[in-house]
Amino acid sequence: MDTWMKSGVPLCTFRVFSSGLIEDEEQEALEVDFANRYLGGGALSRGCVQEEIRFMINPELIVGMLFMVSMEDNEAIEIVGAERFSQYMGYGSSFRFTGDYLDSKPFDAMGRRKTRIVAIDALDCPTRLQFESSGLLREVNKAFCGFLDQSNHQLCAKLVQDLNTKDNCPSVIPDECIGVSTGNWGCGAFGGNPEIKSMIQWIAASQALRSFINYYTFESESLKRLEEVTQWILRHRWTVGELWDMLVEYSSQRLRGDTNEGFLTWLLPKDIPNGDVDYMCE
Repeated sequence: MDTWMKSGVPLCTFRVFSSGLIEDEEQEALEVDFANRYLGGGALSRGCVQEEIRFMINPELIVGMLFMVSMEDNEAIEIVGAERFSQYMGYGSSFRFTGDYLDSKPFDAMGRRKTRIVAIDALDCPTRLQFESSGLLREVNKAFCGFLDQSNHQLCAKLVQDLNTKDNCPSVIPDECIGVSTGNWGCGAFGGNPEIKSMIQWIAASQALRSFINYYTFESESLKRLEEVTQWILRHRWTVGELWDMLVEYSSQRLRGDTNEGFLTWLLPKDIPNGDVDYMCE
C-alpha cells in the first residue's frame, strides 16, 4: 500500500473515446484483454464477450489456452504477434461474423505483427470488495503486472527512482514505453465499477511508465465525465500517489455510507458545473 501512496510518478496522458474498439487501435499500444483467470475464458464454449470476441477475430490466441494455467493475483499474460483475420458486429448473443479482415499492422524485427495483447483478470462480482483496501490493492497490482514492460525493466526501474519526487516530473515519457489501449476492464460480466477501474488502470499504467492511455468507454453512462475529470487532474499535475490517496479516501467513504456519488463527481470541486472544466492543452 505504501508504494502506491508514496509514488511521485506523474500521471500519463489520458485520452477518452466514447466510440471505437481496442482492437481497432491505430497507434502502437499494449491492447488489454479483459481476461478470465483461465486465458481465453469461454472462447471454445459459450462465452462471447470482450475476451472471447478477441480470440475469435485473432484465432492464433487460442493456442495459448493449451499451455497457460490459471493466473495468480501477481500474474499477467502478454501475447505478441497475433494476426487479426475477421470483422464482426455485435456482442454476446448478437455477435456475428461480417467478413474477412486484412491486418495492416507492421512487422517487428522477428517477423511478428506489432500487436501486443495483455491478458489481466479482474475480480469477479466484487461488490463491497472493490472498495476495500485489499480489493483496490489486488486490482492495481494486477494491472501493474500487465502494464510493466519486462523487457525494459531496468530502464523503468531507474526512471521510477529518478522521478520519485514531485519536483522532478518530466512532460514526456520515453518512446520505448508505448501506451495502453483499454476500456471498462472487469465491468461487464464481472460487475466492476467503471469509475474505479478506469482510475486503477491509469494509476498502474503511469507507475509502469506507459506514455499514454487510450480509454474506450463503450458509451458507459457512468463515464460521461471521464474526459473532463482526467484533464482537470492532468492540468493540476497530480502524481500516482495523489490519485491513489483520493481513490482510497473515496472508497472508505463509500464503505461507511458517507457518499453515494460516483468517484468522478465526488472528486471534482463542487463549484465546477458539468462540462465547465478547463482542458489542458497538449
